[in-house]
Amino acid sequence: MITGYYCTNIFSEQAKELIAFYTQMLEIPFIKTDDDNSNGVYLGFMENAPTLCIWDCKKCGVEPTGRQSFVFQTETLDLTIKSLKKKGLSLSDAVRYDWGTYEVRLSDIDGNEIVIAEFV
Repeated sequence: MITGYYCTNIFSEQAKELIAFYTQMLEIPFIKTDDDNSNGVYLGFMENAPTLCIWDCKKCGVEPTGRQSFVFQTETLDLTIKSLKKKGLSLSDAVRYDWGTYEVRLSDIDGNEIVIAEFV
C-alpha cells in the first residue's frame, strides 16, 4: 500500500549545472545528499516533505530522465519575475488564468518546464 510521496528523481547528464540552476537561480534550498554534491542531491522546502532529487545519470549508469513539468508557488509573482530577470533568466509572459493562478514559465538547462504560480 502506498503511504506517501517521497521525491521526484531527475537523472541528468549535467547534474552539477542543474543543481546550481535550482539552488542559485531559483533558490530552492538544499535538503541533503545521498552521495555527494553532484549526485543524489535533494532540494525542497521542508524536511520530510517531497523533494526534487538530482542524480548524475553517468554515475548511475542510466539514461537521462524525460522532460518534466515542475510547478512552484510564490506569494508575489511580480517580485519573483523581477528577481529571476535580474539573474538573466528568460521567462514567458505572465498569464492570469480563470481557475485562479497567475503564472510564468521558463525552462531549466535540461529542458524541463518550470511553472511558477501565485494563487489568487
